[in-house]
Amino acid sequence: MAKNDQSSAASVQEPAEIKKLRTQIKRNIVVSVIFHIITAGIIAGGVYGMTKAGFALLCVALFFAACTEVFAISLLRENKKVERRIELEKSRLASATVFADPLYKNKGYTYDMARELYCSHTGKKEKDLTKEDVSVIWQYSYDDFAYLLMWIIENNLYQPTKDFDEDEAREDKEYVSRIKRREKLPTDYLESYDGYFMEDSVKKKARAFVIGYFKNSYEDEVRKFAKENLNAELYGFPFRWEDYDAFKVHIDKAYAEYLENKK
Repeated sequence: MAKNDQSSAASVQEPAEIKKLRTQIKRNIVVSVIFHIITAGIIAGGVYGMTKAGFALLCVALFFAACTEVFAISLLRENKKVERRIELEKSRLASATVFADPLYKNKGYTYDMARELYCSHTGKKEKDLTKEDVSVIWQYSYDDFAYLLMWIIENNLYQPTKDFDEDEAREDKEYVSRIKRREKLPTDYLESYDGYFMEDSVKKKARAFVIGYFKNSYEDEVRKFAKENLNAELYGFPFRWEDYDAFKVHIDKAYAEYLENKK
């Protein structure tokens, strides 16, 4: 997915502490300008007064002018310290950034098992596998999550992860809409994202259910379904729409029970 510079929105998204510091800088600048003007006025008045009251008045004027100028300069020096505090605050916030956790993470960990099962089914040897064979094997390797991912998408419970920028989120939505229309497979999604699916890609209203269901009974239900209905082992069958339609009733039932228990 393409990256997009979002610096134009930075000021809107800045924390209250940084906004407060920026306001202090602006206030110091305004006050400093006012005192520079006062300084100039005092000096001008002293020069004018010297013609009336003598050199002593000019000295007094210069003394007060120096005081106001020192105060104005001190404000500008303070701004440099405030700017450093802003940079330190930005660094602290950047180091404290929390990224979303993956719900599903499979960087090819199940591919070898899927390949062995595929070769066993087809009678092919690993050296004879074509690109089409490899594509099907990758579908096998995502057997432990593909049905649940499709259910999330089909039920409008999917949202782009917060780790995406604006362009990535837009492209992601378009891609997922193609999966929902069944123009692409959920296994295509997983392959595109290197086998990752983030927890915050599930909307909040169903996130706790999806996480709990996936980490507990989901895989056992898929394994049982595959054995009884597909005569296959986990990581030994491709994603097919008719199989998903037959299995999704299990997820619907689990979600309905979850909602009932929440009442």
